[in-house]
Amino acid sequence: RKQAAHDHLCWSGFFYTRSEWTTMNEHGFEFGAYTDFGTLRAAIVGSAEGLALPPFNPTLHHYNDEVQAALKASGDRPLEIFKAMPERWEKTVAQLDSLAALYEKNGIQVYRPRPYSNEESEYLAELQPGASLLYPADPVYTVGKHYIEVNIRRAYRRKEVFPLRDVVAPLLAADADTRHVVMPPAQPFMPSSGGPGPYLEGGDIICYKNHLFVGESDIATNRAGTEWLRDYIEPYGYTVHPMPMKGTVLHLLGTMVLVREGVLLLFRDELDCELPAPLRDWDVIELSEDEARAYATVGVSLDDKRYVMPSHLGRVGEELSRRGVEPIEIDYDHVSYWGGCVSCSTHAIARDP
Repeated sequence: RKQAAHDHLCWSGFFYTRSEWTTMNEHGFEFGAYTDFGTLRAAIVGSAEGLALPPFNPTLHHYNDEVQAALKASGDRPLEIFKAMPERWEKTVAQLDSLAALYEKNGIQVYRPRPYSNEESEYLAELQPGASLLYPADPVYTVGKHYIEVNIRRAYRRKEVFPLRDVVAPLLAADADTRHVVMPPAQPFMPSSGGPGPYLEGGDIICYKNHLFVGESDIATNRAGTEWLRDYIEPYGYTVHPMPMKGTVLHLLGTMVLVREGVLLLFRDELDCELPAPLRDWDVIELSEDEARAYATVGVSLDDKRYVMPSHLGRVGEELSRRGVEPIEIDYDHVSYWGGCVSCSTHAIARDP
């Protein structure tokens, strides 16, 4: 916790000097994210630099058939995408850049993670080699003034916190009210996605005011992760709502998204629970499995009137329009080819309450 009365500010083992602390960062936004459809002011957008997918194992079933076949063919070494699929890699880079440009056009401050150092690239390689910076929404989560480094089940992705930490450190230092929290590390286990964790993934967390809805399954966040989040965040006035899932979709954000007050998109068949009480009376746009698999819920709200989503989801866009939300469709098929979509590659670090 920051100690404003001292010459150094520290929390959870991270220190910044008073000279780095100002009341507002140089870009004029205040660090902190609240309801998921609050006006977006600043975000980190992912990068394809150094993308290397891990050797195949059965827990990687969220990848499409073509990617799974390529992983099997690569044997016990990571699949370096720039070398193995250069055209696909270039198009992935272009779509990430286009998303960043769209945000900037709408007045949103955009940050990009730096590449891994050599040492970081080898972090936890004995559990699972590989590297990715595509989806910065998963390894961390910002809620209110709390920046939380969480635990992804797949060990090759746990290193993502290091480049992201370099992005946010000066922003946290510029605001005396922020807290930088690191979740206890997951217990080492083989395969790396097994064991007790605790596991908590940003893609499983949805925020509405002081409510956090947390998806749970055997392939991402587990109950131990949810309980850790509850123990940490509830003293600050939040309520955590576990939402068990069937595990055919990787994250809760692949099943549900809140797009404005009282309106949500939902692929109900994936849930192994009822909607929590704060959402029970909302207007639900029900999705088919095909629409969910096309990432209808994995978009990003610029505010409560505009929702960025992948193209070719005509019916969903029409339903949103009827409810006063403008669908902003973008081509994102090359980024989503790797198993995530718009919200996965966007980590919101500043949203209006």
